[in-house]
Amino acid sequence: MEIYLPQKVKFIIDKMYENGYEAFIVGGCVRDSILGIKPNDYDITTNAQPKDIINIFKDFKIIDNGIKHGTVGVIIDKEIYEITTYRIEGEYENNRKPKDVEFTTNIYEDLKRRDFTINAIAYNDKVGIIDKFDGIKDLRRKVVQTVGNPDERFNEDGLRLIRAIRFSSKLNFTIEEKTLKSIYKNADIIKKISKERITEEFSKMVLSDNPQNIILLYKTGIFKSIGIYSYISENGYKEFESSLNLLKFCPNNLVERMAMLEYIIKQNKVPSRSIINTLIYSNKFKDECGNMVNYMLMEYDNIDSVNIKLILNKVGPKLLLKALELKRYFIK
Repeated sequence: MEIYLPQKVKFIIDKMYENGYEAFIVGGCVRDSILGIKPNDYDITTNAQPKDIINIFKDFKIIDNGIKHGTVGVIIDKEIYEITTYRIEGEYENNRKPKDVEFTTNIYEDLKRRDFTINAIAYNDKVGIIDKFDGIKDLRRKVVQTVGNPDERFNEDGLRLIRAIRFSSKLNFTIEEKTLKSIYKNADIIKKISKERITEEFSKMVLSDNPQNIILLYKTGIFKSIGIYSYISENGYKEFESSLNLLKFCPNNLVERMAMLEYIIKQNKVPSRSIINTLIYSNKFKDECGNMVNYMLMEYDNIDSVNIKLILNKVGPKLLLKALELKRYFIK
């Protein structure tokens, strides 16, 4: 299998080989390339030590603030390319990060520490594909599963619980049975993860092609663990899940999709705290979403011109029109 390498990425890999080392693109860029999706960026991994990377690219501007974890940033034509030494991670602290990082010269050891099989694939144009954990097979099967034991992977980094669901949303994949069971089993781990990290993953999920998959955050108990809800009945799930399908028809804009989500929650009488106020969003974002939800909840049949003018003076016609347009999706 041949994967397209951008000119500067190929230049970096070739330069590593010229200096007696090896280097591969790895992770999401390989996954997306195989799926025919244009990668946003390229992660490069190598058996060279950080000091060797710095020496090889001494003629370029270097960013070394990630050197402790083996990552060196090389700036080429104003673009940053991160090159990371193969790593073996030690014992993890607080289900978040490893206490220490040990470098290795074996790419298989590096791939073994990664989260999901579909992200544990490496490639260069000299060796080809390295896929020790059958990630390509899982891409073909459209399955998200962990590398090795799912309990171990989720206990290493609790954010992986949400990342599994996020990748299933982005790619329209199913979550492999043992991996999904482990998410249910380990949902409480999410309490140890910062709200900022959770918010980032959740926002990506809401903006994915399959945002309705956020139902799994409720079903698995992940949202329950961070206090967003306490209990939802089985019947309550059915209508709620059906309504969540509306999200993918909304504009691919975080404010509008989050406002629609909060509106769906209220209309379905789901006993849930505001997600916007529980996770970490700016005050401006919260105000805009909150206003949109309030105006979606208003009954306009008997509203007079005076009240309409008051609303327009407060939020302006643009926000009000967005709120009414979102409400139209719900009542179609």
